[in-house]
Amino acid sequence: MTLTTRNIHARIGKKEILHGIDFTARAGEITAIVGPNGSGKSTLLKAITDEVDFTGEVILNGRNTAKMKPWELAAMRGVLPQSTTLAFPFTVIEVVRMGLMAGASGERADIPSRALAAVGLDGYSGRFYQELSGGEQQRAQLARVLCQVWHPVVDGAPRWLLLDEPVASLDIGHQLLVMRLMKDYASRGGGVVAVMHDLNLSAMFADQMAIIMSGTLLTSGPPDTVIQNDILSKAYGCSLTVNTAPEEGQSFLLPHLAMHN
Repeated sequence: MTLTTRNIHARIGKKEILHGIDFTARAGEITAIVGPNGSGKSTLLKAITDEVDFTGEVILNGRNTAKMKPWELAAMRGVLPQSTTLAFPFTVIEVVRMGLMAGASGERADIPSRALAAVGLDGYSGRFYQELSGGEQQRAQLARVLCQVWHPVVDGAPRWLLLDEPVASLDIGHQLLVMRLMKDYASRGGGVVAVMHDLNLSAMFADQMAIIMSGTLLTSGPPDTVIQNDILSKAYGCSLTVNTAPEEGQSFLLPHLAMHN
């Protein structure tokens, strides 16, 4: 089962942001969408979730999402935006329980507390959401999304986590916690698509990477084929050098600081 976009063109106002993107993510894998600021990464995710005007098709588990009912989509995929603002003083557990209202596991009263524990917020249930730090709020929202698609596979069909910069506001320990959570979800048959800025975390955890550049898909594939000097230097407009840790063989990269005449 896959999540596929076909010839996606997307506009924000009068400006076209995406220029005919064909993209595929597979269930059982983490697919990281990377690229420079303003390249269209978040817009692609918003097109997939029908939050921006677009032309083309989004096919989820073999079905055109334009022909699916909202409740069918809510039962099949959970969406984490970059940021969420709440105007009312909800407690953390009330926020997390909102995921049950949109998902297919509303009868499972134990899921919200288990989701909070999974994101490292065990014991935060009674605190007010507005009292949390930015990183804690982001993890509470991730717990809400997890509630919505708690079981990675239902009746043989995978469910999907669609995450926009899920680790951007987190310290390194919580970044690793969230990345491992994503990896576990994929290992149990679910699909994960995440907009990422951290190329090293993407190389460590993603099964597939897609680089968006100026609203087009520059390239996609396994990290070892995407994390290449020429590809990254072209995408980010600066000289980048990929390195390999000698013990683990894991690729990583640092900006190339040599001056060029």
